[in-house]
Amino acid sequence: MSPNLSGKICVVTGATKGIGRGIAVQLGAAGAKVYITGRTKQMLDECAKEIKEHGGVPVPIQLDHTNDKEVKEVFDKIKREENGRIDVLVNNAFAGVHAISSNQGRPFFTLDPSDQWDSINGVGLRGHYICTVLGSRLMVENKSGLIVNVSSPGGLRYLFNVAYGVGKSGVDRMAADCAVELRRHNVAMVSLWPGPVKTEYVETNILQSQIFILFSLCHVSD
Repeated sequence: MSPNLSGKICVVTGATKGIGRGIAVQLGAAGAKVYITGRTKQMLDECAKEIKEHGGVPVPIQLDHTNDKEVKEVFDKIKREENGRIDVLVNNAFAGVHAISSNQGRPFFTLDPSDQWDSINGVGLRGHYICTVLGSRLMVENKSGLIVNVSSPGGLRYLFNVAYGVGKSGVDRMAADCAVELRRHNVAMVSLWPGPVKTEYVETNILQSQIFILFSLCHVSD
């Protein structure tokens, strides 16, 4: 039986495709009002339509998660519109797919360090932290909430490249350490490892080309 999330306010970053979209649709199907973010309006609208078809209430917000001002405006908007409440925040936005795929097999010391780090961990690790801080402020005030970081086994063992592994390890540690400080306020935070998932990216770029990677870029988001 699906949980009843009627009246709950949820936020899913990077919800235009992949795991982010799947999570957003399922939250909507459980009755939640779901704020979804992403860079591409058309894909946001498609996700919003799917959420509606499953009985949810979508609020699509087009933004670039590298822009701190735009990100803060989202949480300010939610604070105004939802009486300062967020029940669930899912940090899923990730923009490192091209950086990973275009440099596959190249040692970290042969690549531009700033570009690799920022491309893989700017929207990922850094973006997750910013959203967690902003979301936590509302949850702590209400003494209730759940924050989820979408991560991968790359935080535990080598996967793709060095910057990716360091970033995912940081995402996992962020969830664990934030949970310690949030617990006293009745707010929980966890890190989720979805594993291999047949997302749009995997189907188009991996399965159809007959290239198989054990833990593929399963949490790709726009």
